[in-house]
Amino acid sequence: MKYLPMLCKKGTKELLRSKDYIFEPKLDGTRCIAEINEEVNLFNRREKNIRKRYPFICQELKKYKGMVFDGEIVCYNKEGIPDFYLLQKREHIDNEFIIEIKAKLIPATYVIFDILEIDGKSLIEKPLEERKEILNDLFEKSAHLELIFSTPNGEALWKEIIKRDMEGVIAKKLGSKYYPGERRKEWLKIKNTKTIDVVIVGYTQEIREISALAMALWKDGKLYYIGKVGTGFDEELMNYMLKKFEKVDSPPVVNPENAPENVIWVKPKFVAEVEYLEITKDNELRAPAFKRLREDKSVDECTFEQVE
Repeated sequence: MKYLPMLCKKGTKELLRSKDYIFEPKLDGTRCIAEINEEVNLFNRREKNIRKRYPFICQELKKYKGMVFDGEIVCYNKEGIPDFYLLQKREHIDNEFIIEIKAKLIPATYVIFDILEIDGKSLIEKPLEERKEILNDLFEKSAHLELIFSTPNGEALWKEIIKRDMEGVIAKKLGSKYYPGERRKEWLKIKNTKTIDVVIVGYTQEIREISALAMALWKDGKLYYIGKVGTGFDEELMNYMLKKFEKVDSPPVVNPENAPENVIWVKPKFVAEVEYLEITKDNELRAPAFKRLREDKSVDECTFEQVE
């Protein structure tokens, strides 16, 4: 059986006091289902097999033949905090020689937080605590594999998350099953910062090859321009995007009059995660900052329903 990852709904900080959940740090990485049989396969949220990019992770997973894990691939910075900027340097390469070099220079870790199958027997109907116990009993830490930290004390974990300026906390309901491919209230994310996934619909060229990215969100089957973001991406990512963008003659948004006249419109096929302060009354993001390219997410997920 091929599994899609179970997804989270939004939670609030009041939840951190609850005794009905276990709490885990929300990691800044790439979600990944690991299927280990004759070979190791790593599937991201869009079901793309990214195994070639992470040879050391695959090598260490071979000992778990017959198992299926859910987890997050991360790259730690010098402070021991997951850093997506570093991970992006591993994400956008396919050349095997460069992959081998970067695997050594920028090591990646697969942080496992669930087990879904052993020897063809599905575990998704078992309660969360039982799946965790099975995982703890069989897992052995190695250089590029580790288990997620879990605690019943959500408030203490939140304080540590704030101190380290990390993504947030995931609350998982005790006794809950695993629901592949579903966004469920049994798993809730409590975010430290306001972020939103947007569709990249164009860009401007002023001082740099890309001075700013034009953003949009879906509503009632139509794309609406919601502003531009000009900070947070470096030259390497900029060059990558320029190679991948497909220019279009007509704006893909229904309100192009709200955008600058010098926008170069592109086919809406890329998702970016953006930090922001608020959304204005004109439906534009205030003080947006580019956080990362999300090639593991579909543009269909970028709706106004995300707005906090």
